[in-house]
Amino acid sequence: MEEVIFSLECQAEGVPLYYGQRVNSGALYRWEPMATRMRWGEVSRFRRKLAERSVQGEASRSVRGILPVAGPVPYQGQTLIGWEVYPGESLFANFPPAFTLEEGLAALEPLVNSYTTYHQQGLMVGCPDWHRVYLGGKGISMPDPYSLSYLATPQGPLPKGLSACHPPEIYTNQPLNQSGDLFYLGLLCYLVLTGHLPYPLVQGWPTEALRQGVIIPPTRWRPELSAEITRCLEKLLAVDPQERPSAEELSSGWRQMNAKRRSGAPLKKENNRPWRWQVRLFWRLHRRRAEKYLLACTGVVLLVILFGWGLRAFPQERNVPPAQAITALFSAFADPSYPAYLLDGSAGLWLDLLAAKEERKTAITALMDHPLLEVAEITNLGQAENTASFEVKLVWHHWQDGHWQRVATRERIRVVRNKTRWVITEREQIN
Repeated sequence: MEEVIFSLECQAEGVPLYYGQRVNSGALYRWEPMATRMRWGEVSRFRRKLAERSVQGEASRSVRGILPVAGPVPYQGQTLIGWEVYPGESLFANFPPAFTLEEGLAALEPLVNSYTTYHQQGLMVGCPDWHRVYLGGKGISMPDPYSLSYLATPQGPLPKGLSACHPPEIYTNQPLNQSGDLFYLGLLCYLVLTGHLPYPLVQGWPTEALRQGVIIPPTRWRPELSAEITRCLEKLLAVDPQERPSAEELSSGWRQMNAKRRSGAPLKKENNRPWRWQVRLFWRLHRRRAEKYLLACTGVVLLVILFGWGLRAFPQERNVPPAQAITALFSAFADPSYPAYLLDGSAGLWLDLLAAKEERKTAITALMDHPLLEVAEITNLGQAENTASFEVKLVWHHWQDGHWQRVATRERIRVVRNKTRWVITEREQIN
């Protein structure tokens, strides 16, 4: 086993770590302890897998995009894994980054080239550990995400909604492949170049827009973006994985865009008309809801016609006492579907009823769109090839007495791999 000279333990964003120099290579590494213990057989398999990925990803080190992970290394009763240290800080420590468009394209180029190298070797990168994406003088880099789920989660901030962004195919139970990698890369490129998430948030969640492919045009945030860059970002975030470019195509196109900008060659500007994309964005995001409302309105109109015909066909009592008549009128008005044109008399009463109807619609929409729960914390208790155990803190959202009540629970769950997806097989609440 290779010898490593370690520093004293230190802390960064709430995570314990060591800096250690590998004696053979002389490279300085950042080493973090694994949050869960492994049995000896698991450690051996894990070490072999890391070694295979490190060897296959060695070519990417020259472009300093994806950093191979070394380990595991036993030290003072802990099991450490680490990656080479490059000067810089977390990308989201000061976000959005303050650099020009040319600097942003140049900063992303090493990462784009690294994805190409990994894919050429038949490797998948996976979902980046957003807390461990670094911005330095030589561009943007991140450690190979394969093993980072075993580490403690840093406490640094992330853009709202980012942790809920995943390739749309996971919602249709399609297996993730290298096209899923390109989605995550496109998401990162969009964030770096615009400083914003590509999806409008509904109740704080990007899921609905993500599944429908409703993307905010990058030129909304950065009008100087060319049509080539805009088209590239939108293709990377396409709902259909087959519409996304390959890593080789992306790398080639990226080099051409950088070469054009460095040479001063004019790039075609995107036709940026805010009102047009706003209307298109709103319609695509709320189309299904509008269709439901249209269907409901059609049903209400039919009921109104039948109800009006019934009122005219039914003989009216001439000598009904006023108190009884008022009670009957208000009982009819209480129906949310009562039509406006049948309401005689005070216009103020109809305005109050209309306001009450709108209040009811707003409440229904809020109740239907609000998430049932959210994952506040997750701790890996152990993981094998086809099984894993986690401790999770869930925050449930209950509607009680006219207010949202947040109820936190802790549960121990066990998941088992079923072909291409993971299935929860056991659930135990922890007091």
